[in-house]
Amino acid sequence: MSSSYVPSPPTEAPVTIARNAFRLLALVDVSTAARRVLDELLYLSDPETGTAEISQNEMCAELGASKPTVNRGFKELRECGLAWRLGDGRYQLHPLLTGGAVSSPVMAVPEIKAVDPESFTEQRRARYAAQTANLDATG
Repeated sequence: MSSSYVPSPPTEAPVTIARNAFRLLALVDVSTAARRVLDELLYLSDPETGTAEISQNEMCAELGASKPTVNRGFKELRECGLAWRLGDGRYQLHPLLTGGAVSSPVMAVPEIKAVDPESFTEQRRARYAAQTANLDATG
């Protein structure tokens, strides 16, 4: 019988994401699997470096997802510029999501690939409107 260890966050302090980052996240078209991986990376992120440490097996255990699903989530995050791999089990989150925190001041930071809302399907347009409704209401 094997068990999986899932790391805990480096701090229990709340993760703070700027309002403009939420609007941008609503424009990034990723699967539910990728969003779940991103949410877990944000939970585990170190506020000083914007990095998260978790192995593929640990992520699978935490999300209750298969390796192909988790791999696809990581791949989507890398392709859209929200997070990328630094080494075995170590990931850098985009500085927009970490309040500017990065593990190295000389790191190349990719552009986040957002989608023009005008190109959304009707279903995606409705989801975008719901995602941004609270942002518009609170300013």
